[in-house]
Amino acid sequence: MSESRYEECEALKDGGREYLGVRLPVEIPPRPDDRFHTVVTGDRLDVLAQRYLRNASLWPLICDCSDIASPLDLHPGTVLRIPAIDRLFV
Repeated sequence: MSESRYEECEALKDGGREYLGVRLPVEIPPRPDDRFHTVVTGDRLDVLAQRYLRNASLWPLICDCSDIASPLDLHPGTVLRIPAIDRLFV
């Protein structure tokens, strides 16, 4: 049995299609002020969002920038692209 905190996420609907716990891709073009983080065992997207973006609920932005469809796809060694916080609230 999985012990993931995302195990019971809601189905997302788009255009009549359903996705269980998988977000549709959104393109966020890279910029020179983006940061990078190499995932280590125990990392969580919400904790990384709090650290880098000062708001844990912004973890989907890290997924969008890093081409991660599901928070369950976070594996040690993965390099995440994190947008600069100042460009998020312009």
